Amino acid sequence: MKRKDNSKRTIIQWIAFAIVILGQVIRLVLEISGLAQNLSLSTLNAIPLTGFAIGIILILVSFLFPNKKKRMVYRISTKE
Repeated sequence: MKRKDNSKRTIIQWIAFAIVILGQVIRLVLEISGLAQNLSLSTLNAIPLTGFAIGIILILVSFLFPNKKKRMVYRISTKE
């Protein structure tokens, strides 16, 4: 199998994805465990929205990095 090179851009995008999913999972765990009863509704709504906001910011930052390293290709002309 061919090894896939991970660029900074790809790594940052995976981190952003993990943060968004983690925000959703935290809220789900709080709801299932019953700890959400002690928290206000605005706090519960802020948890996934904060995850989305941080994820979107990281996605936008990731576009500052190039997707792949550009290779210089030199073509030699054989015309005389």
